[in-house]
Amino acid sequence: MARLEGCEFPEDRAYFIERTQWIWVKVDGDRVTIGATDPAQTRAGRILYLRIKPVGTVRERGKPVATVESGKWAGPIVAPVAGTIVEVNPEVEKNPTLLNTDPYGRGWIVRMTPSVPAELATLLPIDAALVRFREIIERDHIRCTRGST
Repeated sequence: MARLEGCEFPEDRAYFIERTQWIWVKVDGDRVTIGATDPAQTRAGRILYLRIKPVGTVRERGKPVATVESGKWAGPIVAPVAGTIVEVNPEVEKNPTLLNTDPYGRGWIVRMTPSVPAELATLLPIDAALVRFREIIERDHIRCTRGST
């Protein structure tokens, strides 16, 4: 597990970092699991509401797979690759604070089957992601304190 300013980054994930979207992706065979990163949940604050698109929803890269609301922020969680949602996490939809307390475990959001596998190559491996996250964390003065939101 890599760490920057208290923020954790599992090394077995790839990362999608564009504008305000800081998403992790775990590839497992022909599926990907998607969730919000530690800095993303920290910046959002305590997550109050999460609405996930249903199984069978087809998403282009950059289109929402879920909508999040917190005391500080409301907005989409986007698909880092094009594909079809094949599983949603009902536990996190019922208890959205799992995005704050366990973003890389029980707080996963959706599983998708990518329709354009070449897009997986555009995701950042851990080393490149850490360079980008270091810039973001320093610029935005982010200090992760998971569980204390």
